Amino acid sequence: MIPRRRVCILLPSIGLYPELGVMLEDSFASLGWQATVRHRAEPQALDHDLLLLAGFCRHIEGLPDLLRQRRPKSPPTVLWQLEPLPPPQFSASGEKTGARVAVCDWNRLSPRWRRALNFVVPFRTKLFPLLRRGLAHSYSRYAVRQPDQDGWKRYSVDNYFMAMADWLWIRRAQAHGWFDACFASVQPRVEFLRRRGIAAEMLPFGYHPNWGRDLRLQRDIDVLFLGRIAPGPRGEVLRRLQAELAARGRTLTFVRGVRGAEREHVLNRARIMVNLLRMPHDLAGMRVLMGIACGALVVSEHADATGAFLPGKHFVMTAPDRLAEKIDYFLAHEEERQKIAAEGYRFVTQELTLAKGLGRILASVAVGKSDI
Repeated sequence: MIPRRRVCILLPSIGLYPELGVMLEDSFASLGWQATVRHRAEPQALDHDLLLLAGFCRHIEGLPDLLRQRRPKSPPTVLWQLEPLPPPQFSASGEKTGARVAVCDWNRLSPRWRRALNFVVPFRTKLFPLLRRGLAHSYSRYAVRQPDQDGWKRYSVDNYFMAMADWLWIRRAQAHGWFDACFASVQPRVEFLRRRGIAAEMLPFGYHPNWGRDLRLQRDIDVLFLGRIAPGPRGEVLRRLQAELAARGRTLTFVRGVRGAEREHVLNRARIMVNLLRMPHDLAGMRVLMGIACGALVVSEHADATGAFLPGKHFVMTAPDRLAEKIDYFLAHEEERQKIAAEGYRFVTQELTLAKGLGRILASVAVGKSDI
């Protein structure tokens, strides 16, 4: 009996990534592969037939040391960028400033320094963001005055830092030959990488039943926002939307901190789920996916690119200042709301599946099922 091929999936342990790991394991199994998810890089990872790196790779402990031990293409290694990057038209001056800002990162400190400073809470929670703002001050003023020039249509120093920190890790990985193929989950990330010499392909993170199903519950929540009202530009849009909906007699319900079955249940109660972007050049595809998967109509603010999702067919997209108007319209026109929600549900559950996406990854490094 020929043993099954084995893939090691390295993910950070933060946010949704433990959930995504379960989905990846199950979907690889459906393709005949034995998958192991790790949140820390260990030498055993190199004994697999394929190595998949996804998400915030800079948060995976020991990853650079592991990849230095890897012989060329042994095992074939794929990078799947699931987090935002800077805009495709990002300028050289913005990138130069961003490189300095990205260095102001608690996780870049040595373990010794982190242990020594761990008790100084303001150092970690306040000083680093203040340092980033100081370093980015002149560039941030430019980006706010010229919102289209560098692509930051809604600029935030925190978003700038996260996008640049991810890009610096990828740039380092490319220079050292740490991956053999690269995918990104939305088109602006693909374009950003291609303009910098990385042959990336678009691959959205697809549907798995763990994202949720339409449970046919009574939809007694008119408008739902999943998450918290964070400070910054996105929070300002959300607070304005809440006030505009209230003026129309509509209630915006906020739910945060839910996962798994609890998240599935609350999304099945929602008629409309609101999607706001951290970066308007970069659609948060996973958030859209989880709303559609539970049968809600997703109404999103405008994004420059929407990937596999078609506005008006799978979800609704509009300018931030028209969100309340669009939401009010679809609450008043239930048949139209249901039509778009149903087509989105059909699309993600039948076409945009995670297993199909993983098949593309296997084909990219020529280790698909045909080789078993």
